[in-house]
Amino acid sequence: MNAPGTVTSQPCPPGAAPLAAVDDLQVGVVGDRVEVIAGVPIRRDDPNLCGHFPGFPVFPGVFIVEALVQAVDIALRNPGRPRLRLCSVDSVRFLAPLLPPDRLTLDIVATGEGPDRWTVTASGRRDDSTVTVTLRARFDGGDAAEPAASGSATPPGTAGEGLAHHQIRALLPQRYPLLLVDRVLTMTPGSRIEAVKTVTATEPCYRDLADDAPPGDYAYPASLLVESLGQTAALLWLAEAERPVGDDHVLMFVGARDFVFDGAAYPGDVLRHTVHLERVIADTAFATGETYVGDRRIARVGTLMAARRPRTALTVETTTSSTAGVPTVRGPSRSGAAPASSNLRWKG
Repeated sequence: MNAPGTVTSQPCPPGAAPLAAVDDLQVGVVGDRVEVIAGVPIRRDDPNLCGHFPGFPVFPGVFIVEALVQAVDIALRNPGRPRLRLCSVDSVRFLAPLLPPDRLTLDIVATGEGPDRWTVTASGRRDDSTVTVTLRARFDGGDAAEPAASGSATPPGTAGEGLAHHQIRALLPQRYPLLLVDRVLTMTPGSRIEAVKTVTATEPCYRDLADDAPPGDYAYPASLLVESLGQTAALLWLAEAERPVGDDHVLMFVGARDFVFDGAAYPGDVLRHTVHLERVIADTAFATGETYVGDRRIARVGTLMAARRPRTALTVETTTSSTAGVPTVRGPSRSGAAPASSNLRWKG
């Protein structure tokens, strides 16, 4: 961690990332805690929002997790050390939507648990003071390792029928660059699904990595892994839903508990998600799942929650935001440096 009173010139963000999520960062030390305030713009012209969702842009919940990862790494990583890795999201609840041109402020409190180890709590609010998210997470600054071999090839499914990509597109509203399921291997509607997503070096999250970036910087972003697993769970629910998600509704990621990252994926790896649908109550579904690369498990979630919400409810909820009508200025999405409007500073 840099000494208080300095201004960081560290690129924002380091390593693979779907966007430069943070444009303002204040850091202060209070006793044995580090307090971080991170500003996150919701830009109308963010290319990610073209696919989430076409014609109705909603800032993905997983990008709030991405913003937390970037803010914690910039604020807390010691000079010369590898990136701080997200080890687990113990709990996260998404309480209100973020639509452009909203702006999110993340209030983060980090407590050291040992060398390069941090426990983090955070809450996020829009400019109208609406609380949008609460979460608890843990970070570790272990040495970045060379990518391991993927292990055995993707095994065949065990039950039910799969879905080709054109069938996935018929069910999921996401589109490029945030449609993150390639194929469903097997599915028993209402019970279990197994799906795959191939990580390629041509994905937008790798676009601005320097040629001399260390191997660990090529780890597939945890935020996108969560999104891919969540889309797999959504397919399982939608395949047997009595009321499919139409143009008047949106399927939203509303929370998770005990999301643990046991490893990482790299370009060339195939993510294999297995999800079990636990129950559906009204318009909310609860699932559990795991992600593998070959025979190596790299992530698991105890509870994943999604809900069906009317689009009108989301727009009405945000029209009173004090940011309504405020133009946004697009900074570079991944320029290797913070956007021109960035203000990364220490709070005295």
